Amino acid sequence: MTHRDLFWRTAGTALIGAGYVLTRLATEAGADLVGITGLLVAAAGLLLVLAGKKAVLALRVERSRHRELPGAIRASRRARREEP
Repeated sequence: MTHRDLFWRTAGTALIGAGYVLTRLATEAGADLVGITGLLVAAAGLLLVLAGKKAVLALRVERSRHRELPGAIRASRRARREEP
């Protein structure tokens, strides 16, 4: 595991903790919006813990101009194989 991957997994653990704290505060205060926010923060943290830097890289690819490139390459190769 690289240092960068360990960093993202640690950040995910911190987000899970922050989400737990927000959810706990929401149950005491009765604020539904804070509880939902805490749940979403914890879910994002769980994603980072499970996937590490791959989750961050996937988000970068999805926001990129070239997000359709892998599909285009596969379609091109598939068309070449079916051509003869």
